[in-house]
Amino acid sequence: MREADSLSFLEAALDATADGILVVDVFGQIVRYNRRFARMWGISPATLSHGDDNEALKVATSKVRDPDTFTAKVRELYDHPTRKSLDTIELTDGRVFERYSRPYLLDNAIAGRVWSFRDVTQQTRARAALKESEERYRRLFEDSRQPIYLTSRDGYFLAANPAALALFNFTEEEMTSHNAQDFYVDPAARESFRKEVERSGSVLDYPVRLKDTQGAEMECLLSSSVWLGESGEILGYQGIIDNITEKERAELAVRESEQKFRSLIEHASDTITLIDGEGIILYESPSVHRVLGYHPEELVGRRIFDYLHPSDLSQAFNDFRSIMSAPDNTARTEVRFRHRDGYWRALEAVARNLLHDPSVKGIVINARDVTERKEAEARLVHDALHDKLTKLPNRALLMDRLGLSLKRATREPHTPFAVLFLDFDRFKVVNDSLGHMVGDQLLMAVARCLQDNLRPGDTVARLGGDEFTMLLEDANRDVAVGVAQRVQEALNEPFLIGEHEVFMSASIGIAMSSSVYRHPEEILRDADLAMYKAKEKGRGLHEVFHTGMHHEAVSILRLETDLRHALDRREFELFYQPIVWLNDGSLYAFEALLRWNHPERGFLHPVEFLQTAEDTDLIIPIGWWVMEEVARTVAEWTRDPAVGRPIPVQVNVASRQFSSPDIVARVKDTLQNAGAPGNLLHLELTESSMMENAESTVGTLRELKSLDVGLSIDDFGTGYSSLSYLHRFPTDSVKIDRSFVARVNDSPRDRGLIRTIVDLGHDLGMRVVAEGVESSKQAEALSELHCECAQGYFYSAPVSRDEATEYLRRGRTW
Repeated sequence: MREADSLSFLEAALDATADGILVVDVFGQIVRYNRRFARMWGISPATLSHGDDNEALKVATSKVRDPDTFTAKVRELYDHPTRKSLDTIELTDGRVFERYSRPYLLDNAIAGRVWSFRDVTQQTRARAALKESEERYRRLFEDSRQPIYLTSRDGYFLAANPAALALFNFTEEEMTSHNAQDFYVDPAARESFRKEVERSGSVLDYPVRLKDTQGAEMECLLSSSVWLGESGEILGYQGIIDNITEKERAELAVRESEQKFRSLIEHASDTITLIDGEGIILYESPSVHRVLGYHPEELVGRRIFDYLHPSDLSQAFNDFRSIMSAPDNTARTEVRFRHRDGYWRALEAVARNLLHDPSVKGIVINARDVTERKEAEARLVHDALHDKLTKLPNRALLMDRLGLSLKRATREPHTPFAVLFLDFDRFKVVNDSLGHMVGDQLLMAVARCLQDNLRPGDTVARLGGDEFTMLLEDANRDVAVGVAQRVQEALNEPFLIGEHEVFMSASIGIAMSSSVYRHPEEILRDADLAMYKAKEKGRGLHEVFHTGMHHEAVSILRLETDLRHALDRREFELFYQPIVWLNDGSLYAFEALLRWNHPERGFLHPVEFLQTAEDTDLIIPIGWWVMEEVARTVAEWTRDPAVGRPIPVQVNVASRQFSSPDIVARVKDTLQNAGAPGNLLHLELTESSMMENAESTVGTLRELKSLDVGLSIDDFGTGYSSLSYLHRFPTDSVKIDRSFVARVNDSPRDRGLIRTIVDLGHDLGMRVVAEGVESSKQAEALSELHCECAQGYFYSAPVSRDEATEYLRRGRTW
């Protein structure tokens, strides 16, 4: 590229960037600038073209809120030409710029300085608003007069507001050592309440006798609900406590003993609403003005459902139908009700059907404003899952996300993840020498640095002290190592904390996802171990966890090499397992199963080599070899006069083979070359492979169906099929995964799941096949559930092609 072209390319690149760029040489002469810089600062091109940066500096200084600090920083960097700097500048018009400056080199010598300005006004305002919101929710929690608490699933306190600390008579420091069980006068009451809360899944009120640390007993009303993780599992319990006085206890007993409302309380603090059988408001208590801003007369005659949040309407209608189904029916729910000013308030409501009561003739709804409590609970949950200093996810949230990643890796072995465990070298020296305040500021700066080097969807968490962990989704070893290197390079840059320039480095341990891991603690432990191995070798290094790395590498390499030669050496063999009609025991089809006759290790099952085949893309040629062999086999059966009625053969199609752009053409060629009819070739695809690109899958399946090829969904029930797509897939049959079949006689839940799958398959016009049948009891149970076909060792092990041919000639039945 000519010099003129290079300069033109440079100018275009500078003008394309969103940042304002100014390049000045060591003599203060302007070398380059882009249009964005001129527009941001309102400096005319004529001023910038003058060449001397003094004029530009004067214009910029006149526009900043603190010109003295602005110019002092410029002078400081010119006095120290090797330094880098990152700070923010507030302009008099309210805008905020992020200013970054660094020296640039020519021929290994400092030639000048690059100034970069980014408009971060919106981000700065958003951070300020977020901080204000977090502080407001924290005050709501701290200042609430009602005791609010959060416990782990095994009952240990994770958080409690001052009212709760006073109620139980312990300090915040003592909190985590106490278990909620210890404060129940009757320990069995807590277990009973816990089971009811988990069963209900909603907020429950429960009268209970509690005691404090001194043994003083009290009557309380406990309002509690489950605290759920991101995957829906129960992490613990949260709630509020009402300490009921003798008078309140007597009033509560009276209210609970009455079979109907005797009158509506005009001055109740909660709202009391009367509606008819159509949901029309007949009466509204005066307290609605305080709670929701309406005057009662504004609501009378209106439909109550018109004021509910759209997302709550479905549950509200269900509750309404349930209440209407019988007299005295009661429902408890939480809904969001539109305030007169337009925002939403959270209400906890109890509704009772008293339409049959001549003194009421309506449905009575007693509602309490729980907005403050819901916001406090949400803030409490957030605080329980995030580090107070850095605002990063803490150990609890990290372990939850790690658990989800392990489950996903089990379902989808081709989507690995990595865990990076970071420990900062010599952080204690910084803390001890510069003080904990500087140490805390450094940790916050480090947290921002780690976040800046994350990809979307990844997680960085602070475990405590100077230990951080990064969870990288969909990351193989190379990606994980690349992230570790990028983090270490970023940490090599000095951190400017107040007046101190601090240099940091981190030792990083990397653990890759593996089928051996069953619990999050295991992979975190191995990442921690790898970190210590890295630390043993020196500072600022990383290490990948392995067990017998050399032997493992040699073994994998040998397997891959042998696998590459297996097709050429004709070492693969197909076996055929019968699929039987359950009604009469006759043959319905065969499933072709691949075996590798390894010259040294003997017959290998697919589980021992298919992952390597996936990793090396050999799965595609192997998959076509299987399909071609099956096509030749069924073609020979159609030409064999001794074979009465050829039956189809089912072939498993790997996800990568199915996603090949030429799959339809290849299948068509395979059938034509073998002279095989399409109806004798059935392709099996897993749920997950079909849903990877569901819209594209529909088109591909329809094209395959035009070849008269049979289509089946394999391992149904283990993936995540969308019903909106299932009915569009032109599939002929569905296979129930063996994990459900194994427990059909032992687990009512799995029996119910199989019944659901069978009914769903039939409703969609598909035949249902159960795989992994090992006993006559399983076969009988499946027949009772109206499953048509089955396969498994109860009928036959996979057999050779010759044996399969003999089955057809003899018309073998079971």
